[in-house]
Amino acid sequence: MMMLASCSKQKVFEKYIDIENYKWKRTNVIKFDVPIEDVTTNYDVTLAIRHTSYYPYANIRVNVTTTYPAGDMRTKDHNVFLRNTDGTFKGEGAGDLWDITYPVMTDVTFPEKGTYIFEVQNVMPIIELSDIMDVGLIIRKAKKTN
Repeated sequence: MMMLASCSKQKVFEKYIDIENYKWKRTNVIKFDVPIEDVTTNYDVTLAIRHTSYYPYANIRVNVTTTYPAGDMRTKDHNVFLRNTDGTFKGEGAGDLWDITYPVMTDVTFPEKGTYIFEVQNVMPIIELSDIMDVGLIIRKAKKTN
């Protein structure tokens, strides 16, 4: 019980956005508004993807753009592998559903107090990516490495 309480204190943001009809269009940019008040803490930012067992590809390419409260922007492409080399899915499965998490930023500080905007875009070379159920963003206080 104590461990669960300490884990929840570490989480500062968690939100999931449902993908309509499980078809993630390239034009559908998923947006998360994240309030950050503590600029003295280091954070881990994680992308969460839920997909079905029918997802046909080994990976999903996404672009993550971070907009700082003052308007500065940072963007980075990520290639998230959903399958192992033997073709089985990575992550946790339950029936036909699979959940995978992917570190977008680790042990980072946010230099300004205010709302940070994280935008996640499907950049696969396909107009409409099927079998993606939802996309989430999780921000936790970074673990101490002493």
